[in-house]
Amino acid sequence: MNQKILTFLAALTLIGTVSQANASTISFFLNQSNDLPDGVNYAQVTISDSVTTLGDIDFSVELLASAFTVSGTNFGMQNFLFNTDPALSVEASNIVNISQSDWTISHNKNAGGGFGKYDLQLSGTGSSRTDLLTFSITGITGDSIYSYAMGSLLNPAADEYFATHIAGFDMVNGVTSAKFAGSTSVVPVPASVWLFVSGLFGLIAVTRRKR
Repeated sequence: MNQKILTFLAALTLIGTVSQANASTISFFLNQSNDLPDGVNYAQVTISDSVTTLGDIDFSVELLASAFTVSGTNFGMQNFLFNTDPALSVEASNIVNISQSDWTISHNKNAGGGFGKYDLQLSGTGSSRTDLLTFSITGITGDSIYSYAMGSLLNPAADEYFATHIAGFDMVNGVTSAKFAGSTSVVPVPASVWLFVSGLFGLIAVTRRKR
């Protein structure tokens, strides 16, 4: 078979491998606020199939440092709200491995800031704010990462998928805390793409050596 065709087929295989490796993770930006400018990526929510416990779904909620100026020490999220597929029944007992051990879980909470009500809220106190929240959802039959990326059916409904209250940043527009929400998909630029690039260059080098 022509060497160029072999190289092309190998490259397609690598692309397929990269795509499969990233199929189990979705990410979203929170870029809406009630007091600060919209369109800024303030936080990122990543939902993944667990790599440690089969069937579990892992959440990571990270504040993006580039969006805030912080001089004090008590900066971070004070709560996080999200929705679930209405066909599922997710209880507090299904939410495990919360990185903030003193946070509590409640249902049907209003995020404030005009963002509406959400199915579930994880929340702490002013002394337990965090810039990185992680937790897992376990014991739910038939769920997937997409089961937790949707608006609510509550009244008033939450159009955005996620919301949070962030406090402790340096004063902007006269405030040091605000509500944030969002559901803008993150365009992935996975680290494994570098594996693909390296492999492609390797194939090219092999082809040149054979010539």
